Amino acid sequence: MQLSKILVAHDFSAPADRALVFALGLARRLGATLEVVHVHPDVYDGHSDPSLGTPWPTPEQEQRYLRFLEQELARVVSQAIGADGDGITRHVVRGNPVKRIEALAEQLGADLICIGSTGKGAVQRLLLGSVSQSIVRTSHIAVLTVH
Repeated sequence: MQLSKILVAHDFSAPADRALVFALGLARRLGATLEVVHVHPDVYDGHSDPSLGTPWPTPEQEQRYLRFLEQELARVVSQAIGADGDGITRHVVRGNPVKRIEALAEQLGADLICIGSTGKGAVQRLLLGSVSQSIVRTSHIAVLTVH
């Protein structure tokens, strides 16, 4: 298998940092390009229920937050891999993490998805789910998990 493009999914966790560093080393050895994605999960439907007294973010607030995430991802990439991080394309998108990571990987023509794994136990996976495990099960693209 020839690897020419690696997509790293990053959620600002320590396992994601390890996956990023590992993927960079792999990309260097194979001459592959590296791209990084952070998916901001949809946690609300965009419609406020006044009876709950919970204000939903305005579109402007949401755009400001997504710009913050872009800056944070740039900082994390630079911190994890140094000056090499400047040439790495970064993506910040909203939605279901599993679906968005898989869709972006296909769109980019990635040969490999590299993702950190937190090593959740069976009960935690059942209650909280696991993005890495879902991607391993459903992706049509090769997946490498890093602990």
